Amino acid sequence: MKEPRPPSEAEQRLKAEVGEMMVRDRALLVQRQPFVGHLAMHLELVPIFDSRMTTACTDGTRMFMDAEFYRRMDEEERLGVIGHEVWHCALRHFQRKGERDRQKFNFASDVEVDLLLRQAGFKVEILPYDPSWIGKSAEQIYDLMYPGMERFQKDDTHIYPEDLPGGKGSGKGRKGGKSDGQGKEENTEQDGAETDDAEDGEENAQENGQGNGSGDGEGSGAESGGSGTGPGSLTQLPRVAHDGVIDPDFQPEFSPDLADDWKDNLKNAVQQEMKRASKGIGNMPGNIEDLIKDDERTSTLEWKRILLDYVTQIFGGERQWLPPARRYVWKKLYLPSRARKNTIEIVLAVDTSGSTTEDLPDFLAELRGMADAFGEYKLTIIQCDIKIHAVMEFSNEDPLPEEGLRFHGFGGTSFLEPFKYVEDRLPEPPTVFIYLTDGFGQAPKKAPEYPVIWCLTGQGSKPAKWGLEVRINKKT
Repeated sequence: MKEPRPPSEAEQRLKAEVGEMMVRDRALLVQRQPFVGHLAMHLELVPIFDSRMTTACTDGTRMFMDAEFYRRMDEEERLGVIGHEVWHCALRHFQRKGERDRQKFNFASDVEVDLLLRQAGFKVEILPYDPSWIGKSAEQIYDLMYPGMERFQKDDTHIYPEDLPGGKGSGKGRKGGKSDGQGKEENTEQDGAETDDAEDGEENAQENGQGNGSGDGEGSGAESGGSGTGPGSLTQLPRVAHDGVIDPDFQPEFSPDLADDWKDNLKNAVQQEMKRASKGIGNMPGNIEDLIKDDERTSTLEWKRILLDYVTQIFGGERQWLPPARRYVWKKLYLPSRARKNTIEIVLAVDTSGSTTEDLPDFLAELRGMADAFGEYKLTIIQCDIKIHAVMEFSNEDPLPEEGLRFHGFGGTSFLEPFKYVEDRLPEPPTVFIYLTDGFGQAPKKAPEYPVIWCLTGQGSKPAKWGLEVRINKKT
């Protein structure tokens, strides 16, 4: 094992050269593919030489690109790689994985991205897929995948907030398994992103004959359960290695406002492209309306599943499938139950100003099911409009009833009092604070130290920059 070293002078010169190439390529992208090009303007371009990441990745603020990898590609390939990383950000895949299997979700999100890129005319070699997946989300593709398809992986590195030091669920950088780009590993602990995908890509290249299959990838391997030999996404692109090199410029980190920032970036890009389309020069993906409809897909896609995934993630993900949660079995829906006898403490604040009453029965039914899935729980329900009207407490021993709850208030709206109640009256902060509201009201300016989920009804918007937004949509 070589002693870690920073990039050499020659490598630094190549980084500078590649940095200029990336700027020129992005400018070309703005001219040729303005929708993706303008989205790319929101990312800082950072060429690197680092043994931990030898292809491309993004933390949503920066696009990290291995300089040697980038230099060896032709212009069309380079534009395709930039577009690939941009779409991962615009679609907020870093936020959408939840408790899903990492390797499977990586595959699904890559297929979603590259189908969009191919539709826009980019040069990309996509993973095996079923033609019926065109226009579908990563979550839908994830559920439709054939067994074993997750072994096909692109070589770009997917990083998530929990991968980084201090990330949610990690507390520190993860250990081991750092790829040198050739399938070798250094059993060391390094801060920064894991490069499991690079290792997977090398294995896939060997399995697929270095990607020398025939066809354009459309439907490749689908009929045979994902075992076809169509070209892998980046297996034909250059492979590089920088054994022992640690680049100080490779410092990925996730901003707490990243999801909201990219939500705004996508909306602005759509608005600009609609203006161009009115002049007959637009080039927006045909299904872009589906991507942003109802405040974008992360807000509307199966809110019940999103809510359950998020609460599970907060609580550590310690769940078991046998026995399943009894509350859902009668629906033929098998959800995991709690694996240990820990107690989850949930605070639910209900905005009783009048706008949430239609959604309350369905929401409370789902909340009962989630609570049962966690085994031991404490649930505090705070009824509030401008002021608190009632506080009710339930637990696994005194469960939330299926009917008979009375709600009071129906005046104006302020979100301040429930947070003040938690601070003043509860001995410990909750595991999670859920606010069911239309979003119209005054919220605290400073985020509390515990996780908050804004469950929004109607056409309201999230009243604070902090917290997770989940939209209650009866069509989902």
